[in-house]
Amino acid sequence: MLQLIQPQAENTAQKYGTGLLLASLMEAAELQDEEIRELLDPDMHLTTSSAECVKACCERLLAAKEKGEKVFVGGDYDADGICSTAIMKYTLDALRIQNGYYIPDRFKEGYGLSEKTVRMVHEKGYSLIITVDNGVSAHEALLAAKELGMDVIVTDHHRIEKEIEADIVVHPDYMEEAYAYLSGAGVALEISRALIGENAELTALAAVAAIADVMPLWRETRKIVMNGMAVMKRGLPRSLTQLLYRPDDVNWTSIAFQIVPKLNSVGRMNDLSNVNTVVKYLLLHDEAEISRYAQQLNHVNDVRKQLSSSMTKEAEKLVRGDALEVIYKEDFHEGICGLAAGRLANTLHRPVLVMAGAGELIKGSGRSVPGFDMFAFFSRFECLAAFGGHEQAVGISVRRKDYETFAQECRSRAEEAGIIPEENETKAILVKEKDITFESVSDLEKAVLLPKEMSSILFAVKDPEVAKVFRSPKVVKLTLTSGVECVIYASKGIDVPEKPALIAGHLSINRWRNNITCQMEADYVE
Repeated sequence: MLQLIQPQAENTAQKYGTGLLLASLMEAAELQDEEIRELLDPDMHLTTSSAECVKACCERLLAAKEKGEKVFVGGDYDADGICSTAIMKYTLDALRIQNGYYIPDRFKEGYGLSEKTVRMVHEKGYSLIITVDNGVSAHEALLAAKELGMDVIVTDHHRIEKEIEADIVVHPDYMEEAYAYLSGAGVALEISRALIGENAELTALAAVAAIADVMPLWRETRKIVMNGMAVMKRGLPRSLTQLLYRPDDVNWTSIAFQIVPKLNSVGRMNDLSNVNTVVKYLLLHDEAEISRYAQQLNHVNDVRKQLSSSMTKEAEKLVRGDALEVIYKEDFHEGICGLAAGRLANTLHRPVLVMAGAGELIKGSGRSVPGFDMFAFFSRFECLAAFGGHEQAVGISVRRKDYETFAQECRSRAEEAGIIPEENETKAILVKEKDITFESVSDLEKAVLLPKEMSSILFAVKDPEVAKVFRSPKVVKLTLTSGVECVIYASKGIDVPEKPALIAGHLSINRWRNNITCQMEADYVE
């Protein structure tokens, strides 16, 4: 549902020296004075945490170097975890500390450091473990390390639920306020900066990780992403820019929709690839090797997209109309369950759980809708073999013998709960067509990296004057008499009339070859 608004932003524009479009956006997002000043602050100088936990971590790693100890890096299989592992691997190599790393198989081993891995690395002579982007919930593994006499440094950013049995814990909760929104790779970057100083390519890795984990774009995380994108605009690191359709097109959107899915696809498609090889790839500098591996990543991601599309269609056929959809098919791909559940939840506007056969278990992922806490809902189930997640997304395993009872219980409890999802309302700032100029849209680039509070707000034009219409199977382009080009992608499923009554979307400056135009990527057309 679209909520049209007309902020009175003249005073805000005058106070902060911005154009009316940017001022209207800040008003619509209800930003406070401190947030506005941070948003417009040109100082993007990176800082380094001096928190006691960071100091203790660095001292322990340097002691390991002096003693000739072998350090094991325990990573995670998503984009943040992969980038975190690469940052830590590079840092230890730079310090000439003996090290090895391992990211567990998503399906065979599950998330985080395991007791099995701890015992394995102990047998191989490692005496110090450092986790990245995981560890705060690895209680059994940490107790096993303690039993074996190994030291453990946990570096993580996930919620701390109970006491962590580690020697040192580096976490945003224990760092200065400026670092509150760090991703796992952001935490690893602070340790790296404290040990070896600034490294532009590692900053770029942390920037991609922050975007991948949808971290709030404030404070040091904002600076990391801004600096990282500046590095990528220089073509570095090549392992990241090689994954873009256009290496010169570096922005939040291109990173989120071109780089991140390719990194994540490797962990999802373990039958086609090994996530541990991505760490090596991210640190490559040989152009030929980078090109070869990037082609493999693109292939894996293409297969993932095809599988996701076909599996979602199959899942749609099994929809029953329950308050909470529980969809199971034996041959579904476990790694795609979450993607299919997410697509269906968006379409059906109710929570969805998609499951697949996995040996003695039936495993899957659930995606929720605003207003329904899926984690709290499933926390009350006693028959789960494994369970984890958060309010909007969960991972679940059920023993085969318990599945039918589980599925029925899901449906009946959801029915009793009377799930009423919150209606998704999108704000759109109503502007006049003549106000969308190169100058006013360029002014928006002062806040080029928009925090979540602003990024979802659209600009809308009523009764636009259409001068030209271009239609193709993939896109419809409406060129307005003012020169503004409205782009509507076919994938959004929007029916575009010849003379729309309203168009709403995001504004940007499109620079392609020698053409520079004001562009609106439309999300709504009436």
